[in-house]
Amino acid sequence: MKAIRGVGAVVFRLRPDQTIEILLIRKRKGFWSLPKGKLKPDESPLSTIVREVYEETRVTAEVIDIIGNVDYLINGPRGKHRKMVDYYLLRATKGHARPTGGSEQIVAVEWVPLAEAIERLQRPRLRAIVRAAQSWFSG
Repeated sequence: MKAIRGVGAVVFRLRPDQTIEILLIRKRKGFWSLPKGKLKPDESPLSTIVREVYEETRVTAEVIDIIGNVDYLINGPRGKHRKMVDYYLLRATKGHARPTGGSEQIVAVEWVPLAEAIERLQRPRLRAIVRAAQSWFSG
């Protein structure tokens, strides 16, 4: 079984009162999630995640660190596939977050306080990734 390689992001910003906010996305038929995407041929993981974050949210961000990875099975049109996604911590540098619609099917983009972001995420693997980011902030 060939693995699909992807990258994802926990994008954060600091409010003036030092509250940490996380950028969440929601696709047309989905739950709240984190930006992510597949690597293109000859594209580095770091370039991919910066591009994906911008394409999905219109936010420009810089990579700070890798914070974890997830490995799971998905049911695709040609059967089951293993999906491996490396997650990076990114700091937002500019841009007004907004849904992009189109082929990305992003219908909502929101900055959410860190603790609330963990609650909003329904997939345990994504909550674990945001908790790993949380420990990065406190460590």
